[in-house]
Amino acid sequence: MRYFIEINRKDWTIVFVFGLVFGSILGGFISLILNIPVIKGMISGAIFGFFISVFSFTLINLSNKKVLPLLSDKYWTFVSLLMAFFAGFLGSLTAFEFIKMLKLIELEFSVLYLLYLSVMVGLLTMLIGNLLYMIVNSKKIEEELNRLNIELRLKALEYQINPHFLFNALNTLSELIYIDPKLAEKGMLKLSQFLRMIIDESSIITLQDELKIVKNFIFIEKLRFPAIEFEFNIDKDTLSLQVPKMSIQLLVENAIKHGLRNNGKVIINSYIKDGYLYVEVKDSGKGFEDIKEGTGLKNLRERLKIFFNGELEYFYDGKFSTFRFFYKIP
Repeated sequence: MRYFIEINRKDWTIVFVFGLVFGSILGGFISLILNIPVIKGMISGAIFGFFISVFSFTLINLSNKKVLPLLSDKYWTFVSLLMAFFAGFLGSLTAFEFIKMLKLIELEFSVLYLLYLSVMVGLLTMLIGNLLYMIVNSKKIEEELNRLNIELRLKALEYQINPHFLFNALNTLSELIYIDPKLAEKGMLKLSQFLRMIIDESSIITLQDELKIVKNFIFIEKLRFPAIEFEFNIDKDTLSLQVPKMSIQLLVENAIKHGLRNNGKVIINSYIKDGYLYVEVKDSGKGFEDIKEGTGLKNLRERLKIFFNGELEYFYDGKFSTFRFFYKIP
């Protein structure tokens, strides 16, 4: 697993500042050795750092966008190091000429000696470039492994579907075949749609699609618990926003199983407030004083954190048990 050097704008700013500061310090140190005014030496060193940084920026971006995409990855290291060498070599030559033009310090070098010095600087920048390449490559590999690890964890969480729901749904539908075949057929269609949506590879979906999952789930549950009422208060501006798949469905299932049992009311709300998306599931059941979070709620809390840095909270106000999750809209 190999990557070419790709540096973002913030990192390039750091490179430029480092080049100027390091160049000026080195120039000041050399000026003391050569008995040159320190200020002029520091300015000259900063000029070297500036031009080497400029050539590094130009050549590495050129390499990333135009050269490396055309080559096999086995040549990436060589080309990247070559670009680093030429950044130092060309930057040094340009800096020498610029300093000479400004007449900051007297530089009476032969062309051959100037080439030798520029080659030495080029080799130094190549060495630094190699170190940078190894750091970036290691960082990229670590990020990729972390991303794959998170994806695997999320998929494992998504596949923790409650088998009791499927078992109960199939039992209900098998009994309904003899009582009301048309309703049983419709129930099978809703169950099929429900299963098709939840096994889709997407880990996050729009609120609108999540509500389709919830409504299919509710249709099936209403076959078992016809006395339970459901109410939707959905802000249309929230429909295109994203939520973890099966997030609302989980809260509705918990409301039916732990809150209402056989009758009562479930209310599903969504709204935007102060730049946050809020999704609530309320039930008129027996309420609670304390909750020991099971796999489902822990699952949802973790997915909210990973995807949106979101939060899950719940409370009982004496009339309704409310489970709410929210996150800041990007």
